[in-house]
Amino acid sequence: MASDTLYQPVTWRELVAAGIVANDLTASTIARCVGVSLADAHSALEAARLEGVVTEHGIEPLEAARLVGELPAEILAEVHTVVARYLLSEGPSRLLEAIGHARSAGTLSASTELASVADQAASTSLSVGDYESARAFLEFANEADIADPPTVRAQRLCRLGAALDGLGLVAQARQRLATAFEIAELEGDADTAVTAAVEYSLPVDWYAGDRRTTAQLHRAETLPLTHDHRVMIWAARAMAEMRIPVPTCNGHQVAWVTRPSVAQPLAQTALESSATCSDKARLLALLAWRSTHRAPEHLLLRRRAAAEAFDVAQQLRLPGRQGDAAVMLAVDALESADRPAFDRAVAVLRWLADVDGNPRLAWHAHAVAAGAAHLDGDLAAAERHRHAARDVGTSIDTPGWLGAELLLLGQELLARHDPDEISRHLPDDEGTTVLNPLGKLIVGQGHAMVGDVDAAERLLRRAMHQFDKEASWLLCLTRAVELALLLDLDDVLEELWTALGPWHDHVAVDSQAWFCDGPVSGWLALLAHRRRDTAICLRYLREAESVARRLGDVRTLERMATLRNELVMEGHSGESSDRELTEREQTVLQMLVDGLSNPQIADALAFSRSTIRNDLTIIYRKLGVTSRTEAAACAIRLGMSTSPGTTGSLHAAHGS
Repeated sequence: MASDTLYQPVTWRELVAAGIVANDLTASTIARCVGVSLADAHSALEAARLEGVVTEHGIEPLEAARLVGELPAEILAEVHTVVARYLLSEGPSRLLEAIGHARSAGTLSASTELASVADQAASTSLSVGDYESARAFLEFANEADIADPPTVRAQRLCRLGAALDGLGLVAQARQRLATAFEIAELEGDADTAVTAAVEYSLPVDWYAGDRRTTAQLHRAETLPLTHDHRVMIWAARAMAEMRIPVPTCNGHQVAWVTRPSVAQPLAQTALESSATCSDKARLLALLAWRSTHRAPEHLLLRRRAAAEAFDVAQQLRLPGRQGDAAVMLAVDALESADRPAFDRAVAVLRWLADVDGNPRLAWHAHAVAAGAAHLDGDLAAAERHRHAARDVGTSIDTPGWLGAELLLLGQELLARHDPDEISRHLPDDEGTTVLNPLGKLIVGQGHAMVGDVDAAERLLRRAMHQFDKEASWLLCLTRAVELALLLDLDDVLEELWTALGPWHDHVAVDSQAWFCDGPVSGWLALLAHRRRDTAICLRYLREAESVARRLGDVRTLERMATLRNELVMEGHSGESSDRELTEREQTVLQMLVDGLSNPQIADALAFSRSTIRNDLTIIYRKLGVTSRTEAAACAIRLGMSTSPGTTGSLHAAHGS
């Protein structure tokens, strides 16, 4: 390295200072970095030891700073330059250190060689999800004072945007992508311009309906495009133009106006045209079609599109797109009453968040996990995941964090049935919370639970004017059923009966899997009971119980148990087979009689606690009771012994 040395140190203090700058106080490093003999380097270190500057424990930070501070600025820059070159010669593993020294060197750091190596290292870092290193490499190469062609700079900015997006810094990513688009458009580089415009539009939940997004996509469409380019632009436009956020005072996105008449034809054209495209274009077309077709009649095709999108994203190693597809799969699996597929999608989403480190994925994973916990009736886990989602969402300022927070918190409050707590949390009827129809319905139910029926009815009727088949429609309808039943509104209930009827085999869930309201058939059973149509009520009730058991849906099982008890009291108990305990239910009941807790029963039978809760809900319904004490008393009355291992026969548990 002697030929690279830009100055010759004179004193031992300068030589030791050079070692401090290199972060390695050894004679060999000092000699190689500044081009002196090994003997001179040893002499300098020995002099430092004799002066007490360097000890067996190293050098004190203040003393180190003093020595480095004695170096003239131009010499310090030269030392950083030499150290950067030395570290670069050590290989890619020292590149980040080399870049740090090159930055400190200022104008002497403009190395074409170093910038080129940084570009290469950035590509490797992006491929393995090391976004922080990729960001450092690309920012250095972007700031280096070298004469790169404009197209090379635009491509680098696109990669920098990907690195920033991976860190959750979406706003910064979009700034780089906007600049990349401007450069590429000016240079006539259609490939880079399309890449920048499309990536600027993603994730679509960040700035739905953003005018700059659509403007860039329209401008990119005027360039000479390949078939792949055109399909990607159609798909991106479809997603960007599907939802227009309703403005709020603080910029959060909690309500939207959907535009299927604009977006769906674009998405359909993109999907049909993508059959012969590259995987990258096909993936975008699949995501666009799935995200623009949320109405229940599209469920089967939605599942297919989301599954294929997930597979393609996995092949392309695109964690962000895999995460988007996983959320879609989770929603569609729930709506199809497919709990195993839902659990797989959630597991993949959480795994992606862990291994990729993208905080946007972590936010999605926690929010969906909170929704799953509510489905299982585990309020503690739901609250824990809600707090985690809020913490991540606020840290990266994702525009959807408030919507998730409100929807998940609303479920917690309603589940606790505490009028005082609900009263404390009821928001202003004109605030952000009630911009969304779901928000209106949840707040309306809160008003009804604390006795303010006028406010509750007002919010219900206002919400129904906002119902949209492309925006969590089934969930809005089922939430409206519960509130209309509380308020005893016959006209609303008839309207809801008509709207829900065709979708009895679906499950009501919001578009992000944060709130599952259970089988539609369960709500139809409640409506049929209100209409005094017992035969239809029993049919829907049996269907709902079957679906709820497959889902592990504790809330629906509790609602249906209450409805069955009411039918029994009215003399409409249904078929006797509906009241027979299975062998496992008898075992669970025996353990309850013996005084075992739910966790103890779950451990003894090797089942989850939620499964045991579901079993007990069904047992209560079959026995016509509402508590553990009543169930135990009924079981003993019907011949079950309190001694372990002497399970009695309860095949006709109620009325035998």
